Amino acid sequence: FGERVDDMGDGKAPEDSPDVVRVFVHKLEAPKETGEKNMLDEAAMEMKEEGNKLFRAGPENYDEALKKYTAAIELCESNPKLSSTLHCNRALLLLHKKKYIEAEQDAKKALQYNPKNGKAYVRAGQACQKTGRMKMAMAWLNAAIDKAETKKAKALAERIVKQVIKEEQERLELLQKNKVPITEAQLQGAGSDVYIDKDTNGKAKKRLLSGEELKERKRKFDAIVERYGLKYAEPQEAIASYLTSLNGKVATAEDFVKRFPMMTLQEGVDFLSWIQTGLQFKEQVLDKNKKTFQQTNKNK
Repeated sequence: FGERVDDMGDGKAPEDSPDVVRVFVHKLEAPKETGEKNMLDEAAMEMKEEGNKLFRAGPENYDEALKKYTAAIELCESNPKLSSTLHCNRALLLLHKKKYIEAEQDAKKALQYNPKNGKAYVRAGQACQKTGRMKMAMAWLNAAIDKAETKKAKALAERIVKQVIKEEQERLELLQKNKVPITEAQLQGAGSDVYIDKDTNGKAKKRLLSGEELKERKRKFDAIVERYGLKYAEPQEAIASYLTSLNGKVATAEDFVKRFPMMTLQEGVDFLSWIQTGLQFKEQVLDKNKKTFQQTNKNK
């Protein structure tokens, strides 16, 4: 959108700490309003309503709704409350488009324009929840409850808090059953020059992966990790627990995205393919070391 908020200026996911939320909220200060309305505000309001209608019309209209909200935001920078509402609306749309880091950016921008916008706190909390940063999600949602000016806004925040707590309890129960942590190296994968593929008859075969194919596979994996904040400990543990709970069975992309619904099916394929590449690489290393060990013993 051409906009960045605070520590997101370099495009990286925000720090996984509730203190970041508390400091941000403490520093919020509403800009002064001129009280004057102009033709640009009226045009922005019309675009906002058009964006709302497109959003309610369903996913096939999300891209057009995004254009309307963005155009409206560019028109009303001198109207803090309207700008806050628009950024908040766009944050909700981005949540539905599974662009969670961008949604959090918009929610924070909405709060900078209007610290009393209760829905913006909720949207930021939802974005953190979807990227596995439960502590930050709770910090945002607790702020939403504290800052809520209406019963409706407070009820919304409390409902989502209960939802987050329930999901976190389920995650912790899963971790208790599978106490196998995943390391950064395991998550990133190691790379391989061999890939199990299928021939024209559908039978498994081996072929060499080119350097460009490896780079592209790693690029897609890194983009998914960045997009959903998967470099943090909590989502890493959740992914590790899921993979180890399969007891050696191959994880399918369909099952994987059911467990981690923020990803599309294609993202699930790309994510798992790089992990599989790393596993194949490790198998090759183990096999090579085993053969080297056997050969060494044979020559003694």
